[in-house]
Amino acid sequence: MARQNEFRFQSATVDPKKGMKAGFDLQSAQWGVEQDIQQYKDQVKLDRDREQYFGRTNKGYRKMATIPDIVAVEILQNHHLDLHDPLFMSDKNNLKKLKTILMMEYPDLLVNT
Repeated sequence: MARQNEFRFQSATVDPKKGMKAGFDLQSAQWGVEQDIQQYKDQVKLDRDREQYFGRTNKGYRKMATIPDIVAVEILQNHHLDLHDPLFMSDKNNLKKLKTILMMEYPDLLVNT
């Protein structure tokens, strides 16, 4: 893919070099997007290890998962769940569906089930 046809999505919480990279190939009319999610998997493992060592606290909500943008886009395309919708978390059915999807397709991103 030619470099002039590539563009990047950046986030305040992700190193710009590790954000989503997207591009459009003018010759084949194909587009693609990619992101290295290893840093997210490493953070989830650290979160799990901390919880196992220090134990769970019963102080409100627990973190369920860490979901990179590329995975949120893929969940939107494949399952029609918009994780970036401001009302997403207020619908318990959405959360149940998301939990099932994460358990089946992205278990490395789950902190708690």
